Amino acid sequence: MTERHALILVAHADDETLGVGGTMPKLLRAGWRVEVVILSNGVLTVRGRTEDNREDAVRACEILGAAPPRFLGFDDQYFDREPVADLANAVMALDLAPDLIVTHVETDLNQDHRITCEVAKIVGRPKRKPVAIMGCEIPGTTQWNGRQFEANHYVDITDGIERKIEAFLQYRNEVQDDSQPWSAAGLRALARYHGLQSGVEYAEAFHVIRGFEGLLP
Repeated sequence: MTERHALILVAHADDETLGVGGTMPKLLRAGWRVEVVILSNGVLTVRGRTEDNREDAVRACEILGAAPPRFLGFDDQYFDREPVADLANAVMALDLAPDLIVTHVETDLNQDHRITCEVAKIVGRPKRKPVAIMGCEIPGTTQWNGRQFEANHYVDITDGIERKIEAFLQYRNEVQDDSQPWSAAGLRALARYHGLQSGVEYAEAFHVIRGFEGLLP
């Protein structure tokens, strides 16, 4: 059987863990090859200080069982300054040929996330073979746009929720207190909510942009 390849294509360091941190280990255990590609440079300058999340991303991916992420070097929060074709070409230059792309959704509040979704659609055009595309949910930014996250696919992460939380806790600049979505309590509550929706204890939710037989986790 040909090895299947999943591309986790996200905007920023931490998105891969927040959105796919429970599903990624399941794909790896099922024999998928998983590549994490982050469009930004992993460095965020906000509120007068610089946050470098690159080493934290490497540790998080290691905990999840994945290879170190690839950073494509675009400025965090400024993807709109780049032609979408240039962003897509940077991904296609990696020559990854995925069967499944997990990315953001076009309804997200964060502009970089919406642009990354468009990039994924370009990269995932099924010119040579079927390519499935799923949009993940990023706590906070996906819901805060006044538009419902349209979950239509769930992955049981009951046996992986603690690992996902451990991976996210590597992001020292991003972890918030338990009243916020970006926290251990917030991640557990969201996964429990999706578990209630889907009939398991804990789940991650996705929006299938394009599905194909045998290519969804």
